[in-house]
Amino acid sequence: MKKLFFILALLLLPALAQAIDFTASGTILTVTYREPTQNADSTPLTDLAKTNVYFQVGATAEVKGPDVTAGAPTGGTNIVTNISVPIAQNQSASVTIRATATDTSGNESIKSAGITKTVDRLPPMPPS
Repeated sequence: MKKLFFILALLLLPALAQAIDFTASGTILTVTYREPTQNADSTPLTDLAKTNVYFQVGATAEVKGPDVTAGAPTGGTNIVTNISVPIAQNQSASVTIRATATDTSGNESIKSAGITKTVDRLPPMPPS
């Protein structure tokens, strides 16, 4: 039972928070990060079920993207996943990405530090 309380407080490792990144191609973001391998108390993670990616476009509400099944119960897998963001053609917007980890009991970690980039869907001016 004590372990469940530690897992409830599961934190993504600072390395994960620093390593989360994304690239954009139109409205599709390719998000990359590494799953955590430890619980908040530094004990080895043994029951990772999934990770989740959250995104926020500009000042809109944050949205939960699809669940990403864990590569292993012990974590450590390098994840590459795609999400679609609602940015219209001929617009640009700042997008912030964060991630969480969830154990097999359904306990979700706090969100990682976010990374923010501008997604540009503005066409260039024609040559003169």
